[in-house]
Amino acid sequence: MNGRTVSTLVLSALFVSALTGTGSAEAIAGKKVLKNEKGEIHTIHGELGTLKGARAQERAADALTKIKADYGIGDVSREFRLKKTMTEGKRAHTRFDRLLNGIPVYGEQLIVHESDGSLTGVTGKYEPLTPTAAEASITASEALQKAVEHTGYKGPLSVPASSALTYLPQGDQAVLTYQVSVCYLAGEAPGDWTIFVDAGDGSIVSALNRAQELAAKGYGLDGTQKKIQTLAKGSGAYVLEDRTKLLSLGGSAIYTYTFNNGSLAQMYVSDKDNVWDSEAQKAAVDAHYYAGLVYDFYLNVLGRNSYDGRGASIISGVHYSKGYNNAFWSGSLGQMVYGDGDGVHMSSLAGGLDVVAHELTHAVTEYTSGLIYQGQSGALNESWSDAMAAAIENRNWLIGEDIWTPGVPGDALRYMDQPELGDQPGHMRDYYYADLNDDNGGVHTNSGIPNKAFYHFATAIGSRVNAGKIWYSASLNYMAPNTDFSGARAATLAACRDAYGEQSREYTALQAAWTAVGVN
Repeated sequence: MNGRTVSTLVLSALFVSALTGTGSAEAIAGKKVLKNEKGEIHTIHGELGTLKGARAQERAADALTKIKADYGIGDVSREFRLKKTMTEGKRAHTRFDRLLNGIPVYGEQLIVHESDGSLTGVTGKYEPLTPTAAEASITASEALQKAVEHTGYKGPLSVPASSALTYLPQGDQAVLTYQVSVCYLAGEAPGDWTIFVDAGDGSIVSALNRAQELAAKGYGLDGTQKKIQTLAKGSGAYVLEDRTKLLSLGGSAIYTYTFNNGSLAQMYVSDKDNVWDSEAQKAAVDAHYYAGLVYDFYLNVLGRNSYDGRGASIISGVHYSKGYNNAFWSGSLGQMVYGDGDGVHMSSLAGGLDVVAHELTHAVTEYTSGLIYQGQSGALNESWSDAMAAAIENRNWLIGEDIWTPGVPGDALRYMDQPELGDQPGHMRDYYYADLNDDNGGVHTNSGIPNKAFYHFATAIGSRVNAGKIWYSASLNYMAPNTDFSGARAATLAACRDAYGEQSREYTALQAAWTAVGVN
């Protein structure tokens, strides 16, 4: 018996009690079914009835049977697999991954929401899909080879490539693919790829590089003194290792290394007298210090222990390559990577708190909603990083102003209050329709629309931080990997309803914020 069959049987056992006598959907007064501009359901909410089951997972299984007719779901027990449950007092949010033939469907989840045993909603999209195949015709090794060849990179990988069978939605079809991860830092540019290889003929169906050249902007290191935590490491040398953040929670530490303007090996940044004042150390000091500030915000304001919620080490590598105009979070490496910039378009990208907060929020998103980095979900991924960066820095509505064009004062990478100043739309009427070869479908362009919504909301309630709490709660509990703009509106409203109530001024302000940018 293979592992896939075992997981299906376990899922069936979970659903057996929930399915008894509940084969059809109930007509429920007050039920609201929300759809996006394409007519796809993304949210069902209301007072949807009492759920059966002693545990949250069992009640969530019962919930899916109640709403399956709305979505057009066939056999719930075969089409969904429990992922995880998050609890907040009497509330529970349970995620299910979608399956076809026992194989996960990329980016598709349904999230069940309950309050004290009653169903309050379900979020996520579900559309009928026809699988192209039930089993693979090529091997995993062949798929790995095809994926690496697609990148054009021929050197050693930073971590071994990995693959897993996955159905990739393409229109009304689900293409059976191997989802392959390929990560390298050597070569002319780094690569942190997710590549989908057709499991039938070995062709490349889709490829995303999270380490691609981004349109990052900002100023240089500011020269101010910062208090940092270091560690003595043999023979009187000190290194950038902060163990003060996570010890009480059983976590690890914050580490900052340097690539020394190379791309393969990292090493400690060290200092003999523990006075970090050399020019070469400044980027590392900033990366180290700002990582600590971001960690503190997520822990003290949002109650999250590091990006994974479990106290994972936060690792940064500065001085990557030469003149590299980028910074990125690599999920494959589990760390941040910062270039020094070319001194004209950008200076060291470690020199901006909002840059560090933006990139580490990409890590948080990876472990919460998992927003797919393309199209509208990718623009939301970018926007959520900008929004949390604005909340954490809590200074202005500029993104990347500290590291962009060192010789030009007053400009920024993005302007959340006036996206047009950064060549972004601030309303759906100006949405940029791009193919996936153009910045993964315009993720850095169209993020201006939800950015403007966040600006409207935060200014209306008078707090970037409180607005950030709603955005975080939405990502944690209400957003699925393929959530679109309309779904993000519903998700943030659900989170706002949890926090303030549906009759609150905050809820009304949030409705108005999304409406103002043309998202319904």
